[in-house]
Amino acid sequence: MAEVTKADKYALVDDRPATPGYKEEKWGQQEESIDLMFKAMCIDKSKVRISLGGNLFAASGVGASGASCAAIAAAANAEFKLGLNRDGINDIAYEGEKGYHGTPSGIDNSCSTYGGFIWFKKGISGEKSEITPMDSMIRLSIVVGNSGITSNTTKVVGEVKQTKEADPARFQTIADEYMRMSKEATAALESKNISKIGGLMNRNHALLRDIGVSCRELDEMVGAALEAGAIGAKLTGTGRGGLMIALVTEFTRERVASAIKKKGYKAEITGIGAEGVKVLG
Repeated sequence: MAEVTKADKYALVDDRPATPGYKEEKWGQQEESIDLMFKAMCIDKSKVRISLGGNLFAASGVGASGASCAAIAAAANAEFKLGLNRDGINDIAYEGEKGYHGTPSGIDNSCSTYGGFIWFKKGISGEKSEITPMDSMIRLSIVVGNSGITSNTTKVVGEVKQTKEADPARFQTIADEYMRMSKEATAALESKNISKIGGLMNRNHALLRDIGVSCRELDEMVGAALEAGAIGAKLTGTGRGGLMIALVTEFTRERVASAIKKKGYKAEITGIGAEGVKVLG
């Protein structure tokens, strides 16, 4: 949730709940992100007050930066009557994500802008990414486990890129597997095949571990969740810390959350499939 108002001088008030140290570590990236968005909107940043709040817990892996960028873009659109549609808001949010990630995928801001479930395919060589909202009414119940570690997306992505360049054939095999999995996941969502979705999550985590973006804490939480009856579990986001998610039912969610907490981590029961930003102005 974000509120943007006209003001005599620039101010940023960030009242989002967060992993200790997360907002402090991301502060410089956040300021660069806001600079990029307001430049793209041709708005004088020195004359605005931005307030961030809501119940999305800011942590590595939850898409907090993408969510805040989408919310700020939508709020500015309404306050300054820019007349942007949802696609335009997403374009501004993507500019903001550059402040956090350098060259972002665009998926986090897109999920927050459009809401629900989307098919996303990253554009290559300057092409626009393919974003198609999916007509699915399913709402998935998940447990989110928090390692308490704030990861640096730019650093992790850079290291993965180096590993890819050292063995391109291996990474192409992994990329091909990802494409197959994404198509299987789309079909599973459309048919509401929860068991299939869980199995794909497990396969995804194994691939992420294989390319070196998992860590002991994430693997420990994933293992605990599966042992406690989760349908599937995987790390989410950058990895090397941050969060993992476990797909659960109403009968297993408390047990899975408890199992993660017993390992010494924080856990929260929530869901996937919320609405996107409000388009006003």
